[in-house]
Amino acid sequence: MDTKNILTKLKPIIIVLLIFSLVFLLRAEASGIPGVPDQMKTYFQEDNGLPYFSEMDSYYNYRLTNNFINHGYLGDAIVNGTDWDLHSYFPPGRSAEYPPLLIWVTAFFYKLANLFGDFPLLVVSFWTSAIIASLCVIPAYFFIKSISNEYGGIAAAVLVGVSTFYFSHTFAGFFDTDMFGMLLPLLVIWFFSVSITTTKNRKKMLYAAYSAISMLLFALAWSGWWYIFYLVIGVALVYMFVSKYLFKMDTFKSWKGYSSKKQWLLEQPVLLPLLIFVVLSSVLMFIFWGNLFFSQLTEPLSVLQLQSATQGTAYPNVFISVGELQIPSASTVVADVGGIFPFAFGILGLLVIFWNLRIKNDKGKKAKAQGKKKPPKKDRKPRRARKSTKSEEPKETKSEQKGFGGMIPPEKRANYLYYAILFSAWLILTAFAFTKGVRFVEAFSLPIALCAGIFVGFLADYLKNQIEKPAYQYIAIALVLVLVCYGPVTSANAVSNSVVPGTDDAMVNTLTWVKNNTPSNAVMTSWWDYGHLFAVKADRGVTFDGGSQNNARAYWVGKALSTNNEALSAGILKMLASSGDNGYMAVENFTNNTGKTVEIMDKILVVDKTSAQNILTSQYGMTTQQAQNVLQYTHPDNVTQDLFVTSLDMVGKAGWWSYFGNWNFTSKNSTNSIYSLAQANSTSENNAATIQGENNVTVVINGTNVTGGLQVSKNKIAPPHRIIIVTDGTKVSDTVVNNQSSFSILVVKQDTNLITVAMSKDLEDSMFTRLFFMQGAGLTHFKLAHKEPAEGISEVMVWNVS
Repeated sequence: MDTKNILTKLKPIIIVLLIFSLVFLLRAEASGIPGVPDQMKTYFQEDNGLPYFSEMDSYYNYRLTNNFINHGYLGDAIVNGTDWDLHSYFPPGRSAEYPPLLIWVTAFFYKLANLFGDFPLLVVSFWTSAIIASLCVIPAYFFIKSISNEYGGIAAAVLVGVSTFYFSHTFAGFFDTDMFGMLLPLLVIWFFSVSITTTKNRKKMLYAAYSAISMLLFALAWSGWWYIFYLVIGVALVYMFVSKYLFKMDTFKSWKGYSSKKQWLLEQPVLLPLLIFVVLSSVLMFIFWGNLFFSQLTEPLSVLQLQSATQGTAYPNVFISVGELQIPSASTVVADVGGIFPFAFGILGLLVIFWNLRIKNDKGKKAKAQGKKKPPKKDRKPRRARKSTKSEEPKETKSEQKGFGGMIPPEKRANYLYYAILFSAWLILTAFAFTKGVRFVEAFSLPIALCAGIFVGFLADYLKNQIEKPAYQYIAIALVLVLVCYGPVTSANAVSNSVVPGTDDAMVNTLTWVKNNTPSNAVMTSWWDYGHLFAVKADRGVTFDGGSQNNARAYWVGKALSTNNEALSAGILKMLASSGDNGYMAVENFTNNTGKTVEIMDKILVVDKTSAQNILTSQYGMTTQQAQNVLQYTHPDNVTQDLFVTSLDMVGKAGWWSYFGNWNFTSKNSTNSIYSLAQANSTSENNAATIQGENNVTVVINGTNVTGGLQVSKNKIAPPHRIIIVTDGTKVSDTVVNNQSSFSILVVKQDTNLITVAMSKDLEDSMFTRLFFMQGAGLTHFKLAHKEPAEGISEVMVWNVS
């Protein structure tokens, strides 16, 4: 075999390797956390020199992987035959049944890497996402190359590999299931498409089986697998109907004339691969998931309720606070698929597929008929001299043979009909999905990127037919590739260069202190975001985390933060740490009314056990036995030590924890309250100190006289309700300024640091304000156990609750 033939055969492999290298190196760039100044990098790094993970779910995946490597199953223990997580949602913990593919793949990489050296699991986990996610370029290239050409394949591979939303969830250090979000759906669709479009029966069956196996892998990777399962089935059925009855294609054969149903089935070009896919994938998924397989098939119904204020209970739906479940704007969708050119090219690619389905006009027939028309007798040539009329038929120009102006071969028309239905349904389905949350833009960006590749492929063919010189052809095609790929590639580079880890030394050092200085059965409570991190770094049970945030605990923790009643806050936290949900659920079973349950809990959690029993029996009609059943959970004899964590990040999240904590169970809505925190400077003149915050807060202290407000314009200062000044944990001044104002001002001086806080009036006496900003001054149920840093404005504080 000569060199030219070898290079021709190796060309696709070389192309794929180059594109894989490009998208992997872009992801790897995040490992240097370029978004952090050099002098601050160590503050955001593990002891091994790698940055902390970029988001908190990564720590959950890391912990399950560590469990699997250490003892062969995902949970901390096996409880009643089920993998059980004793860290999350504690007490009592929760099932550790979780799509295991991420854990299995990472464990395999860990074993493989340690054949060649000593690589901690944390290091392997850090790089796994960047490797797996970059593999998506392989099926993208070959799938679109088979539909258009290698230029379309190149464009599709690059666009899929650096799709903005997908990239932002799969760079090095983002260890989550998103890494499979492009690769596995693409394998399912690609293999099934081959099974539909091939004419060879053996190949149909083989690729349908490949698609079914890929479907199993997707089900083992993500609980949202069902959307691809339904898409494949729906597209095949629609294609079979439309091609048979509207386009009169032979895609479904009647069993009349067949000697056996087996022979009839084997000659079905669509039904055969569809049945293989459905039956084989269903059997495989049932083997791995059991009856959970059937319950997951009903998941589309729950997706419809993601944006509801409540979900199945009277408690608020926490999912409305999750950033990835916010409904995106049109501009956000366009940006997250890679920009205007990939989006526009994607839509044009779909239109080109439909364009190529049009029926050929009859110009050729007319020309042929004219060619057959006999000339006048005097002009006729002898029979022997006549040329065949076939040779006189007008030939199609290059542009008519292929591209925008030409027609596809008749035998390919059925394939393009299938692709038209596939990509139309895929885009419509995923476009509907992103109306339920921006995180579903990732699913939408896959068919958009593939269609953009198809358009590039057809445009390349068109340019080749219109431009005669090969050198100019390649220049024109290269410009098209740059046009569509430049934006997404530069966007991916910008993402990698702006990465900041999800935590820092202040939080990790605090959790290390907890691990080394508190009882192993202590339970940690905070707002849910850092729960997975607590479980890994402190090795303690947590009441509330990213895997269990959508339940009643969101209300109760939010209330513990937002209430101004210290006894109620402490009562809630002690109850959650000792008995979890049992207390309020016992009351709920009696009242069957969540609003009434909350009313009762507010009364009994602030008093001792004897007084609480009296309230339950005398005011609400419980029997002594019913009351004691409640009190064993709300006022336990053996209280589990609860560690309550307040941290700087919770300042920015106040809008949500106050919203849930102040939930109105009658109107089923709430209001949110916020903080605005900023660094401040102090200047003195004529015995008066002027404090000016970067958040436009101005406070003037002249002896015992304190004035100030929020500067809304050059000559106007809006007066606050109160101005509170705290120095080194002591409230030194509390001045009421304007009872009609909706906000208050807090000035905090700690050591040499000075900050100003503008806050909603409702937050001025909240427990979070009193704990985090006032450092627990005057509180009796909360004792500061540890803070980081020890001097200045602390970022993290741990409180013992009693």
